[in-house]
Amino acid sequence: MENEKGERKGRVITELKTILIDEIQPNPFQPRESFEKESLKELTDSIKNASVIQPIVVRRLEKGYQIIAGERRWRAAEMAGLKEIPCIVKDVAEERVLLESLIENLHRKDLTDVERENAIHGLWENRNVLGFKTKSELAIAIGVNEDKVSEDLDAWEFRRREEMSMGVSTRVIRGTRGLPTEERRQIIEKVKAEEIKASEVDTVAKIVRKAPEPIKKEFLKPKSRITPKMAETIVTKLPSEEEQKTVVEEIERFRLTEEEVEDRVREIQRAKERGEPIGKEMGVQEGIIYTVGEYECPHCKRHYLIKCDGKRDWVE
Repeated sequence: MENEKGERKGRVITELKTILIDEIQPNPFQPRESFEKESLKELTDSIKNASVIQPIVVRRLEKGYQIIAGERRWRAAEMAGLKEIPCIVKDVAEERVLLESLIENLHRKDLTDVERENAIHGLWENRNVLGFKTKSELAIAIGVNEDKVSEDLDAWEFRRREEMSMGVSTRVIRGTRGLPTEERRQIIEKVKAEEIKASEVDTVAKIVRKAPEPIKKEFLKPKSRITPKMAETIVTKLPSEEEQKTVVEEIERFRLTEEEVEDRVREIQRAKERGEPIGKEMGVQEGIIYTVGEYECPHCKRHYLIKCDGKRDWVE
């Protein structure tokens, strides 16, 4: 059955046509929040040189057209001096414009994390109007995994509640889900300070969930000498909190490397098997310099090292 416009009920009718740029207006629901000037200039130059542009997606208004997807191309075409632009016209109801815009833009690689989070949150906030009852239904409508929808909604809420920088990726926020807020913040701050990599966040979160409070506190403090690999080795291979604390103290005292931590853990495991004490005696040999520890003077606040050459100790 067709209506007066020749459209079949239940179908979205599309049409390819060339439209005057002045007849097109931007979409107020545009998921993208910014358009980089340099990138826009490059696209403009490309359009000037080739005079070819991929069609944008628009919908009809009572007067003119509104962009559903392709605002960047529309802006670049206008900057390039084009008078008209190829368009795919879709008949979309106003209440579904946000959904259509997100579907068209969501799978573009250059959409930022914050833009995607905001768009999905906007859809979820308007779920009653759009006919969604669950996150699963929303995920199906936009063609992504339900877990991804939940992660983006959680990231949106956490980012605003904790006033988190836009530079923090959704991946980093997602990796800390389930942890207390303060621990999440500490991990994110370490990522921002480049003390841990974004790719290590999932591992770090697992360590923090397992580690006893003293180890966790030492690991999460700013500029800790304990790397994620060290922490994972300590927490997973040494069941005793006493053993874990011993190695943590030795990392600070002797500035152990990751390889040395692995060796020390094996030493402790062998000592336990033989029933020997796990304490580490620092062996000395005349003619070799050993760093015993780094300290801060309580008066002048300057750092100094305690070193030993096998004969005597001295301060540096």
